[in-house]
Amino acid sequence: MNQFVSILVALLFYFTFFAHGVMAITGGEIVKKLRDRLENYVTYSMRFEKEFYWSALDKTRSRSGTFYMQNPNKFRVGIDNGDVVVADGITVWSYIDRNKQVLISDYEGDLQNPWQIFVDYSTNFVTIGVKETKIAGKSAYMLSMKEESNNSLGRGLKIWVDKKKWWMLQIEFVETNGDITTYRLKEHKVNKKIRSSRFSFLIPDGIEVVDRRTQPFLKQ
Repeated sequence: MNQFVSILVALLFYFTFFAHGVMAITGGEIVKKLRDRLENYVTYSMRFEKEFYWSALDKTRSRSGTFYMQNPNKFRVGIDNGDVVVADGITVWSYIDRNKQVLISDYEGDLQNPWQIFVDYSTNFVTIGVKETKIAGKSAYMLSMKEESNNSLGRGLKIWVDKKKWWMLQIEFVETNGDITTYRLKEHKVNKKIRSSRFSFLIPDGIEVVDRRTQPFLKQ
């Protein structure tokens, strides 16, 4: 799950602004529109499919999940295997079902953008191409990026963005060993009512709790 949306933050903080060929829009401008739209929503939700291709074994594994957010600081990301990350603006709960463990932490100021939950934003990617294309029948921009590295084997990243709605439609992350993680985003909903319980987490009985909150008065 930690691979899925700080890709966007990586773009926001590290993007190289350049126009590709005769394109009238740059990669930086596309990401700014994505960010601005997201920040202006009262609520936003979508479903996603995550596909992981294991190059060494030539095998593919798929998962599905949901994403809910309410500006400015509430979100929930859930996977069909039971894993979930929930933030209520003060606290973040990260639950891994197979470990029967929940990690509780403070909602830090630098987590203003919930997309950070999905993708490692510490990596510096630079744009190597922007082009117009179609995906799932929709007109889209495809951003091609490469990890800044001391050698030529940096990881690759592609993002498809709906030209009309300015939603991310697909993300493809390619590791240096050939492993590929693909996210397909669908059923986008904007400013629809989301029940408040989506942004709370009730710790089940028998679960190991790792509490890393630094402000004791916030602990419940």
